[in-house]
Amino acid sequence: MATTPQASGYLAPSGAVVFPRQLPLSREEAWAAVTDPARTARWIGSWSGDPASGTVEMTMSAEEGSPAETVGVLRCEAPDLLVVRIGPDGWVVTVRIEGDDDEVTISLEQDIADSESASDIGPGWDFYLDRLVEAEAGRDPETLRFSPDYHPALADHYRALLGG
Repeated sequence: MATTPQASGYLAPSGAVVFPRQLPLSREEAWAAVTDPARTARWIGSWSGDPASGTVEMTMSAEEGSPAETVGVLRCEAPDLLVVRIGPDGWVVTVRIEGDDDEVTISLEQDIADSESASDIGPGWDFYLDRLVEAEAGRDPETLRFSPDYHPALADHYRALLGG
């Protein structure tokens, strides 16, 4: 990634923080990028299990110690919408894919409780979504550095977004 990371999150009318990324993919390719375990392993982590059972185990690739998290599949409408519950904190994350055969917007949405949480969570989602962009462009996502490029660099944007 040749540019300095930018805070992309904005507050939607619903109160959720939305993190959009545009990619030169079809909706089906974008869906595979966020659901196929071989593709997710390149940017966020590998997962195992049967999504039809309602849960999978995901191992985050860029987290210290690579912790495994239980991910509950709450809603799945390929190739447009995926809603999951992540880990012991029960984060509900919505992934929306909109666009056509040439370009899509992948938007990740999360309700974030307070400005201090946002100052950590927001930079994290920007980091992972930039890793997605790098992976889908055929570049190495490992070249991105969470600290200090995303956190603390982007923390103030998200703190202010939620009134902190």
